[in-house]
Amino acid sequence: MTSDDFDARMNDYWDQWNDREPAQMHADLEAILSERGCDDARASYERGSLHDSLGEEHDAIPLYRDALANGLDDSLRTQATIQLASTLRNVGDASGAIALLQGVPGTDPLAESARAFLALALFSDAKPAAALRTALQTLAPHLPRYQRAIGAYAGELENSHRIRVIAVGLLVHDGWVLAEEYVSADGAHRFLRAPGGGVEFGEHADAAIRREFAEELGVTLDEADLLGVTENIFDAQGRRGHEIVYAYGIRCAALEDLPHDARLPVLDSDTTVGWYPLDALPAPFYPVGCLELAV
Repeated sequence: MTSDDFDARMNDYWDQWNDREPAQMHADLEAILSERGCDDARASYERGSLHDSLGEEHDAIPLYRDALANGLDDSLRTQATIQLASTLRNVGDASGAIALLQGVPGTDPLAESARAFLALALFSDAKPAAALRTALQTLAPHLPRYQRAIGAYAGELENSHRIRVIAVGLLVHDGWVLAEEYVSADGAHRFLRAPGGGVEFGEHADAAIRREFAEELGVTLDEADLLGVTENIFDAQGRRGHEIVYAYGIRCAALEDLPHDARLPVLDSDTTVGWYPLDALPAPFYPVGCLELAV
C-alpha cells in the first residue's frame, strides 16, 4: 500500500468513524494498519486518535507519546501534540497540556488551534486571566474592527485578588536545598522558591504536593510530611499576593540523585530546579518562613 493509498483509506475511515460500534472501529483500523504492513509512529498516532475519539483517554496517551518520540511525520506532529495536550487536560493534567502547547511555534499552520487549546488548559489550571488573554489575543487579528484595542485590553488582564492555597516541598540534603529559580519580570532580580503549586478544589494538600511534583518534574515522592502551615503576603510585579502555604518535608530518590551542578527543567514553565547551598543562598528564598521549617 502506497503512502497516498494509506492516507486515502484513513480519510475514508475517519469520515465514517461515528457510524460503527467501538469494537468494529478498532477491528477496521487494525485491518488497515495490517495491510500497510508497518507498525510505526503513524500506526501509534492512528491508534491513539481512535482511543481518544472513543473517550478512552488513558489508552490514547502512551500511543501519542510513542508516536511523537519515534519519528511521526512533520505533517502530523502538531496534530498529535494538540491531541495529546487536550487528552492530558481531560484526565486532569492541565500543566502537562500547557507545557506541550506552549512549544508549538507561532509559525506553525495550526498555531492558532494550539492557542485555543492552550486557553482551555490555562483555565483548567486555575489561570483564568491568562486563559482569556490567550483566547482574545488569538481572536483579535480576525476581528473586522477594534483588533488593536482588544489586543491591548487582553494584555492588561490580571487575575482578581484572591487568597491562594498552595503546597510546596522542601528537600534538604547534606547542606543543600532543592529550589526553583525565577527571574523578576524586569530581569533585574532573581529569587528561589520551593517547588510546588496550587491545591485544587476538593483536593487534600498532601495529594496536591505529590501531584505537583509529578506534573512539574515527572517524579514520584517517596515521603511527604507536613512541617507546618504558613501565611505569605507579598508584592510581585506591582501586585499584592496572598498565599496559605502547606510546607512539606519531602524525600525523593530521583531528585536526591540529581548532581549539584545539574538543572532539571520544570515541565509546565520556562524555569528550572536545582540544588543551592544552605550556607550561601544566591537569592532570597520563598515562600517566607518555609525553609526555616526544614532546617
